Amino acid sequence: MANVPVKERVKVSQNWRLGRCREGILLKWRCSQMPWMQLEGDSLYISQANFILAYQFRPDGASLNRRPLGVFAGHDEDVCHFVLANSHIISAGGDGKIGVHKIHSTFTVKYSAHEQEVNCVDCRGGIIVSGSRDRTAKVWPLASGRLGQCLHTIQTEDRVWSIAISPLLSSFVTGTACCGHFSPLRIWDLNSGQLMMHLGSDFPPGAGVLDVMYESPSTLLSCGYDTYVRYWDLRASVR
Repeated sequence: MANVPVKERVKVSQNWRLGRCREGILLKWRCSQMPWMQLEGDSLYISQANFILAYQFRPDGASLNRRPLGVFAGHDEDVCHFVLANSHIISAGGDGKIGVHKIHSTFTVKYSAHEQEVNCVDCRGGIIVSGSRDRTAKVWPLASGRLGQCLHTIQTEDRVWSIAISPLLSSFVTGTACCGHFSPLRIWDLNSGQLMMHLGSDFPPGAGVLDVMYESPSTLLSCGYDTYVRYWDLRASVR
């Protein structure tokens, strides 16, 4: 929503408040899918099995051109998650690999990142962070000559479901399954990999954090299996 003009955001917020919507089917598959999607301008990027497809919206804004603009491949198993950053797509695969794809060329590199599936990735300021079922989070450089060189490996003691880098590029947050560790939300120093703080307390077992997002350098949104959406102010006491 950050790239949407303020006038359009007000219009959308009114439609949400009043329950106005228009239903339509953009894409259909023969097999059941749980795709990851990201809207960027007039293009929709969506994962399908071990591919990422880019579709362009038609001028009416309500339907997609059926022929994809681009197809980004390279994983041996399903794409679990991806992000768009700096004209790249960074993808996380069930094969334990991270893929780096240039949006406007055929350049694609993949490298082994984790011992089990990579559930989540984020990328800002030339840095990639990843989280995995193998109970680790890792930090990687995006620079083409250093792809696949791990900068830090962090033992999270729990499966990592979500991850996000702070807009200040000084830290990142992990959301875990809340099965092997008492706090599913923790913030780590991006330069050293050291734990900085954990957020909240008294999470019930299994209250895993499915997604996290920074709204600003000091505010954070999280959501999870316990059905709550939480809004965190990192300037306040969070322990």
